[in-house]
Amino acid sequence: MGIAIWLKGMRPQTLPASVAPVAIGAAAAWTSVRQLGVCALIYPAPESCAINRATQATLESRFWPLAILCTLVALFLQIAVNFANDYSDGVRGVDEGRGAASPALPASPASSSSAVPTGAPPVAVVLSGRRDGIAATSIHAPARLVASGVPPKRVLTSAGTAAALACLCGLAIIAITGYWWLLIVGVCCLLAGWCYTGGRHPYGYAGLGELFVFVFFGLVAVLGTQFVLCGTVTATGVLGAVQAGLLSCVLLMVNNLRDVDSDRVHGKRTLAVRLGEQRARILTVAAYAVVFVPVAVFALSPLVLSALSLVGLPCWWRTSSWVGINASGEQESGSSGGWACALPSPPDTLTWAMAAYGVVCLAITALTIRALLRRDHARALPLIGLSLLVCAVGYAGLAAI
Repeated sequence: MGIAIWLKGMRPQTLPASVAPVAIGAAAAWTSVRQLGVCALIYPAPESCAINRATQATLESRFWPLAILCTLVALFLQIAVNFANDYSDGVRGVDEGRGAASPALPASPASSSSAVPTGAPPVAVVLSGRRDGIAATSIHAPARLVASGVPPKRVLTSAGTAAALACLCGLAIIAITGYWWLLIVGVCCLLAGWCYTGGRHPYGYAGLGELFVFVFFGLVAVLGTQFVLCGTVTATGVLGAVQAGLLSCVLLMVNNLRDVDSDRVHGKRTLAVRLGEQRARILTVAAYAVVFVPVAVFALSPLVLSALSLVGLPCWWRTSSWVGINASGEQESGSSGGWACALPSPPDTLTWAMAAYGVVCLAITALTIRALLRRDHARALPLIGLSLLVCAVGYAGLAAI
């Protein structure tokens, strides 16, 4: 077997789910580190200011080494989980027919119109199962290592090697920070990765995959990274953790929607199998829109407000009271009202940059939802991964302002 099948076995389209949460956590941490240097302009300076600045200098000196180590931990763990899933599904027979060299299927107009172009990564043409007694159409699913003839022990050894590398990077983080309790977090991550499809009672076969993905790819990855880098957790980190976790759940849902009929046949009761394809697809589209569309709206709002101010909006009715003395020397009072409008404010460079980011988010949203509704999972998966990376770029941009 060549290196191409091993690279495909790493499932590179899922790797953004490991890198993006770390980037979001690092961005939230950098904001917290910068705020440590803010101090009241009073004399003499409070003792807390000197302590905060010393802490800031320490955190800044080790920020990038720790951020790189956190990224490596996430990447190696993701690769280890992908190999472990390949091994477990392969020995159970769930990946039957997903070898790199699949038997040829009879040609048909439908299949010829969706043929895989020359030079595309190895894929396996497999039947998606039966629905209501009728054979479903074939799908192009990524080739899997065990199904392609790679000895299961070699795949398991590769998973163990990747996990060992993640552990080494994790131990380096512990040595630098002194947070020995991170060992417990690391063990939980390893167990969660193996028990997804491994062991006697894999939770991925019981429809609990999305729950664990939200916890470990969202809360643990983002908030763990932020705490390692700055020693605290903020509301920004929590918001980023929820967004990263939900987008990672959407990524898993799309993967399971692609294999929903095959999983049903092999007794793999994912959430998509339990809900049914139609309801699972609606839930996937709704979750993606709820998480990612607000990012675009937030980015476009400064430009919208600036445009409204240029045309005299927003305006409001302002009432004022007055007290005076009339010609007879008597005191009088009353009230008057009138329209007040915001002063025109032409868009600045930052507003235009945010607007461009918002337009990109809207374009990705439209393409992703279109692919989901058209059941184009091969296109939807990388788009959701791109959404995660774009979300991370947004948090990094806010931290840099």
